[in-house]
Amino acid sequence: MAVVIEREGKTVSEATINACEELGVPRTEIDVEILNEGSSGVLGIGGKNARVKISLKNSNFSVKGLRAKKALGDLLSYLADSHSVNIKETHDKIKLDVTMSDDRGLIIGKRGEMIKAMEYIVGKIASRSCDDGREKRVSIDVDGYKKRREDTISRLVRETINKVKETGQAVTLDRLSASERRLVYIKLKRERGIQFETKLGQNDFKSIKIRKSG
Repeated sequence: MAVVIEREGKTVSEATINACEELGVPRTEIDVEILNEGSSGVLGIGGKNARVKISLKNSNFSVKGLRAKKALGDLLSYLADSHSVNIKETHDKIKLDVTMSDDRGLIIGKRGEMIKAMEYIVGKIASRSCDDGREKRVSIDVDGYKKRREDTISRLVRETINKVKETGQAVTLDRLSASERRLVYIKLKRERGIQFETKLGQNDFKSIKIRKSG
């Protein structure tokens, strides 16, 4: 996908810098087409801004994706001394993988709550006045935390299913986030002889009660 944006500034250089800063890319990675060189007017009156069209030379990313990567990097700079952000995009998702040497706990938060908050904030920033990639959801992971959490949830569901089938007693999985519940639902819907229901909890967290059917 080609990334093309138009931006203004008092001069062509300023307009170009504004575009580079917005996308988080160096000058060497863009082509610049001058749409209007601008004018200073007479005694500072009646001047017009310069306007340029910026095209990324080699990009597999959307404008929203590049904005999201820069926004996350800026946010992390206030929270961690050393970090890097890698971006991947699919047809419906912008994946931002964070690698860092320390402060993981702070960035991840209790049960990934900080990650969820950053996804919301970064998504809002990246979507502002943006059409290219606007429909894509921002997903953030820190040093593979989400994958490890998914593996833990998968093992827990399997152990719970076995326990319910063996004892015939219902078991409740407490305080699951929306993403965790989706994973649990996928596992449970594939299982025969099991019924489940969702119970209300606090904020986004809910519980799933699993019992033997029949």
